Amino acid sequence: MFLFILKFSITNIVFSVIICSLLTRFNKSGKYSNSELLLYSLGLGPVFTALLLYYSFLIFPHRSNMFYLMFIAASYFLIAIIGRKSFKFIFCVLKNNIKNIFTLKGTAFSKIEHLALLSIIFIPLAVLLFFYLTKILPQPLIVWDALTYGMQGRVLFEAKSLAPIWGIQHAISGFSIITSAPPSFSLMLTWEELVNFLFQEKSDLYFKSINTYYGLLILSVVYYWVAKQNKWAAVLSVIALLSGLSFFISLFQPHLDLYRIFFFCISFVWLAYAVKEKDYLSLLMFGIFSGFTAFSHRIGVVMAVINCFVFFITIESNFKIRVLKTSIIVLLIIAFGGDHYIFDLIWGQGNWINPLKYK
Repeated sequence: MFLFILKFSITNIVFSVIICSLLTRFNKSGKYSNSELLLYSLGLGPVFTALLLYYSFLIFPHRSNMFYLMFIAASYFLIAIIGRKSFKFIFCVLKNNIKNIFTLKGTAFSKIEHLALLSIIFIPLAVLLFFYLTKILPQPLIVWDALTYGMQGRVLFEAKSLAPIWGIQHAISGFSIITSAPPSFSLMLTWEELVNFLFQEKSDLYFKSINTYYGLLILSVVYYWVAKQNKWAAVLSVIALLSGLSFFISLFQPHLDLYRIFFFCISFVWLAYAVKEKDYLSLLMFGIFSGFTAFSHRIGVVMAVINCFVFFITIESNFKIRVLKTSIIVLLIIAFGGDHYIFDLIWGQGNWINPLKYK
């Protein structure tokens, strides 16, 4: 469990805060809430790590485990150097947010109402997390998504290359795959295996926790937006979402549905900002999250294309500016994972275009 906590803390928290430090530098005008940027950035650490592994396997295949660990560490160190001036500000934002949660500051609630609100939120959350960590997370992988993508991640770890996902039979294991779904979810198990190598341990707890983590982020985003109007309404919104049996079950299963849904939801938020505000940060964030939407699942590439189309027809600018800004979005989508589909057409089988081809 210690190794799981270490992987989770470094990948989901430390790496995400490092990315947030860079994004915060683009928010000098203060147009966007830094609390909101931090909330969305908490979903970027795992997927950006997977993207770094994707490019490292693509450009530098068949290297040692330490090479890829050093590549990831060096990449985040470089980002941290660039965003170093924002760390103090981020920690102040985090400190103030925590202080506001546990005090009456900034609320119109009485002490009893505030205590009731905290109890309704944190007591069920603590019980669910305890049950999840002790009973559900240690269970063997039995869900189709986790087994399929997990096997792919392990094969990528062994191959230190993207060759196995291009439909090429893996010589060591005999593994062969005909799907060309983007491997971002799989690469999180690859990342876990790399860290396992460093500590000479065997574990897949981090990989199994990914979907639950992103599900909790979705709940946090719902609460954040509704709480702007009323905190009790925000609590009811979260309860309403959890009351859906499919969502509740999905929250505790090790598959990628909530992982991919998170990126689509946040890309839609930044689509609205990009259309309304017309600033470069919203354009950047819209492109990044649309790119990760495409990188998370084949359905995501369709959603990314739809995002671009909606942006093009709704932005209030002349035709030249529309083409320019949409082109920037397309380039960002390609850079943040959309290029997988281009590479699949060149080196793979391109069967993401016709998923029924092999059925």
